Amino acid sequence: MSKETITRVYRETVGLYGAEGVSRQEAIESGVSTLMSEHRAGRLDVDIERYFRSRLVEADEKDGRNADTIIRRAAFGQVPLVAADLDVVVTLGKGLRKQWGDVTLSDLTAMNEIRFQNYKQAEQSYSDFNAALVRIREVMMQHGTFGAAYEADGFPPNVAEEPMRRTG
Repeated sequence: MSKETITRVYRETVGLYGAEGVSRQEAIESGVSTLMSEHRAGRLDVDIERYFRSRLVEADEKDGRNADTIIRRAAFGQVPLVAADLDVVVTLGKGLRKQWGDVTLSDLTAMNEIRFQNYKQAEQSYSDFNAALVRIREVMMQHGTFGAAYEADGFPPNVAEEPMRRTG
């Protein structure tokens, strides 16, 4: 089973809900149901190695999301740390992983630097997204949906550039 198949089934599943949308959990459960039916009917072969690999990636991502919680707990103590927290895998950056029990001050300093870089990139990403949103807002108001605006050749919008303003 390929990533393309999973993506196709996921997109088709979400598409069935139309303009109302669907929760992530319901979309995934519905997609799993479709995939299981295909597998039971013999129309879908499952690559067990790929399955294990994807589950390990999920475990890595889940532990990575816990890094902020663990450092806050260590710093402020509202919820005390427990020995099991030391086994949680933390992402150091540049692809490196360690269990919390082996993290050094140098690791934390490097993690902070990477987080700051990510913060600046996220700030720029938001600025770019917001600029694009402002630019297509009128087309969206005219057509109601992104799909209708596309069908009406509304993209890119024909927006007059703001005149240059004099300063001073």
